[in-house]
Parts: sequence; C-alpha cells; structure tokens
Amino acid sequence: MRGAIFDVDGTLLDSMSVWWDVLIEFYRQRGVHLTDEEALAFKELTLDESIPLMIDELGLNESVDEVLAALKGMAAKHYETTLPLKKGAGKYLKQLHSGGVKIAIATSGYEELCKKAFTRLGVWQCIDACAFSWEVGVNKSNPDVYLLAAKRIGVPPEECVVYEDITAGISGAKKGGFKTCAVYDDTNADETDTLISLADRYIKSWSELLK
Repeated sequence: MRGAIFDVDGTLLDSMSVWWDVLIEFYRQRGVHLTDEEALAFKELTLDESIPLMIDELGLNESVDEVLAALKGMAAKHYETTLPLKKGAGKYLKQLHSGGVKIAIATSGYEELCKKAFTRLGVWQCIDACAFSWEVGVNKSNPDVYLLAAKRIGVPPEECVVYEDITAGISGAKKGGFKTCAVYDDTNADETDTLISLADRYIKSWSELLK
C-alpha cells in the first residue's frame, strides 16, 4: 500500500451522531418531528443532495446556500471543540505517515470542518491531500471522489486502500479499482454482514491495524 484514502465522519471521527442530531434539530426548529426512520433516508446522501429534498419537504423559502450555512453552523462547534477521533485512528494515521504512505481524505463533509477538527486533534499534518464530494458532483456510490483523492496524492487506485464506514462508499471505491477496508461504527451496526461481504477487510476497531 502506497496510498491510504480515508472517509472522515464515522470512519476517523466519531461524528455520525452529530450530523444525525443536526438534521433532527434543523427539522425541529421548523416545527417538524423527523423520525429515525425518516432521518435514515439521508444517511448516504451528500449535503448537496440532501438540502433540496429538505427544502422541498419543509416548504422552505430559504435558499440552498442559506440551509447549508445553517447546517454547517450547527455542526461547527462540535468539530471545533468536542468531536474525538475514533480510538486508535490517530495512532494509525501517524503510523502510516511515518512509514511514508501518502494519506488523503475523501469526504462528503467540508474542508473547514475537517481542518478544525484534525488540527485540534493533532493529525492534520499527516494528511497530504483532500477530496470532497461537492467537487465531483456525485455521491460515494460512485468512485469519483476516491479517484480524485488518489490523483492528488499521486498514487494509482490499485496501490491505495480506501477506508469507509458506509456500504455506498465501499461499493463506489471498489468500482474505482481500490482495495477497501470497512470500519465499524454504531450507525452501521445493522449493515455489518453487508460490509464484510463487500470489503476486502472489515475492522471493528483501529487497534486491529496498529503495529
């Protein structure tokens, strides 16, 4: 492995519940109770895909940019102050970095949030490049964001491993010719069997990869 490409939320950061809470709170502030089942419909969508659906469902007069700013503002304080790395993730990033492996993040999130969290947590210096779903215009069921990440670290897909916590991400990376490692998160526990069958490797904890 010459390159490692990491999803952020639910893979490196213990942050999936934050976006879940932000979504539910956004609806609550506008007088709508969003059930867990309804919230699940947004699980594998990017914010760019989700926001038009939210505007339509809620009948909002707010623009896409206004809704995006509101959601990011609600999430930002968590990235800036409290969100932790998943146990062992920081050590694994540093292990790869010290071993000369090129590291990229490929995420549906946003650079300013990632940078704030990873700087606070002491691992931003390990990351050589970033790629974002909004740059490629499609979600992670497609390989585009992983291919962009690989291009930016200068390593061909077949020499990279993609680390992901969602089935769409594993499937998309496989389409791009990447090796894949699925990562357990509380929010994907019901998909464990599917992740195991799709990915080249499945880990319950980052400690399994530490030397």
